[in-house]
Amino acid sequence: MNSTHLHTESPASGGSIPAGSHAVFLHTGYRTAGTWLWSCFRKLDTVTGYYEPLHEMLATIDTAKLVSSTADSWHSGHPSLDMPYFQEFAHLLEPDGRAARAAGLTADATGLAAGIPGYERRFAIDRFDGKVPDGAEHMVEYLRGLIRAAHQQGRVPVFKFCRSLGRLRWFRAAFPEAAHIVVEKNPISQWQSCWELFAAHRNPHFVAVPLAVLALNRDVPVVQQTMEALQIQLPLDPKAAPGSPLRSFESYIDFYKEHVQTIAPAQAYRGFLAHWLLTLRDAATQADAIFDCDLAARSPAYLESSERWLEELTGLTPSLGSVRREISPERGCGFDAIEGLRIHLDASRLGRDLVTNGSVEADALSLWSSKLAQATQVMAFGPAANWPRAEMPDGRATRVLEVALIDGAGIDTVLHSELAATQAALADVKGQLARVQNSPLWRVWGPLRKLYGKKRRRSARHVKPPQAGNKTHGGKSAG
Repeated sequence: MNSTHLHTESPASGGSIPAGSHAVFLHTGYRTAGTWLWSCFRKLDTVTGYYEPLHEMLATIDTAKLVSSTADSWHSGHPSLDMPYFQEFAHLLEPDGRAARAAGLTADATGLAAGIPGYERRFAIDRFDGKVPDGAEHMVEYLRGLIRAAHQQGRVPVFKFCRSLGRLRWFRAAFPEAAHIVVEKNPISQWQSCWELFAAHRNPHFVAVPLAVLALNRDVPVVQQTMEALQIQLPLDPKAAPGSPLRSFESYIDFYKEHVQTIAPAQAYRGFLAHWLLTLRDAATQADAIFDCDLAARSPAYLESSERWLEELTGLTPSLGSVRREISPERGCGFDAIEGLRIHLDASRLGRDLVTNGSVEADALSLWSSKLAQATQVMAFGPAANWPRAEMPDGRATRVLEVALIDGAGIDTVLHSELAATQAALADVKGQLARVQNSPLWRVWGPLRKLYGKKRRRSARHVKPPQAGNKTHGGKSAG
């Protein structure tokens, strides 16, 4: 791999996706700023921007729900959008169905008119088994129908996915002519956004979804190994026991929304991190490009370079000048930095084991290690920890990027600090943890932690469960 942040050789065709490719797939994680990047494309007159085409809401959405689903209707943290999230689907909800038929989309097997024609609930469930997804043929037909609808208007479809990363290898094979861009962010910054929505706004959706996805994949060996290494114990929903009627993804989410209100934040983060690792397993080898939202928020040179390679890769010219460059206030995690460090070290050991047993490629470990190192410092020292400042030497920057990242672009202070980073970042923090554990204070604190562990877990959370009937805007899968 020459670079993980500029377009790479296509595993399907042996070369870069040509400019003017007929679709752009943005594969994003939850709370990665993927909605912002998608909105930059959406502003172009030549683009039809499809938001979350696999979202479970599309099974039942109607015109009223579509119109009310906006960036301002909940604590989204999204940029201001000129239209509702799903506006580009509106013509498919026309009563006579002419637009849907013209695009080759039909109602599901039930024959009901509710929802987007061609959409099926099973599309929403991400998978980590590497197999052809359930309903793959129907999913291809559905997405190609949306592509046709955009082409009929003389536009390029740009999809913003938030449920596709586990199936990235399949998406790449099923749509080889599209440009596939993974949008990444370090896991602790993602988690802080999810946790803030829960702790401050009583919206447990983004804390619960990763656990629901893990539960639906608990039979997959790599998922089992990941959960064991990160010490994750997921209760089995009694209604989803063997022999029970097939349940929807929404019902799993509802179950784990209740569950996350009974566990310590650090345990919830372990589940989040397991999901983060598994979703990025194929990113370094299957994507045409990886867009780094951490760098985008700090480096003008990175943004300038990104605008160039996005045009080369997609034939489109989105302006990225609307990125939020200000240093955000420090957000809480729900647990302290030492606890977070232990979790990241568990993840690091797991990554090495997965490479050793052939479950993932070495490129995945490089990507994971880079972002885990950054996350560890963000957690310990604040959101600007990895970026150059007068009171912080360049040596503290820990992320590893190759010179190929620049691709001829100018190097600003942020990228210079990135390129000067050391691969020993996690070894350094592991050494710090060893020194802490060997100290007299730790030897006293360790037994006390065990003695009062249960009490601490009960007191760690100050979030009151939402009142019955007080629904949060958990349906939005924000990036």
